[in-house]
Amino acid sequence: MIDGVQRAFVVDLSPPDLKATSLGAFHTATGLAALPAGVISGLLWDTISPEVTFIYGFVLSFVAAALLLRSRLGLVPARS
Repeated sequence: MIDGVQRAFVVDLSPPDLKATSLGAFHTATGLAALPAGVISGLLWDTISPEVTFIYGFVLSFVAAALLLRSRLGLVPARS
C-alpha cells in the first residue's frame, strides 16, 4: 500500500538528473535494512517475548518519524 508513496517521496526529494539513482539507493538501503531487522525481531520474539518485538518496532518507527520531521523542518543543516 505504501510502496508507491515511498517511491514518489524519494523522487520528489531527488534532483531531476538523479531520480533513478535515488530510487536505486533507496531500494538498496531498504533491502539491506530488512535482513538485520528480521533477525533482530526474531531474536526478540524467541528470547524475550512477542510483545517486546512490537514495542521495538514502535520505538524505531517513532525515532524514524522524528528524524524525518526534523530533517524536513530544516533543523538539520543541509550538506553542500
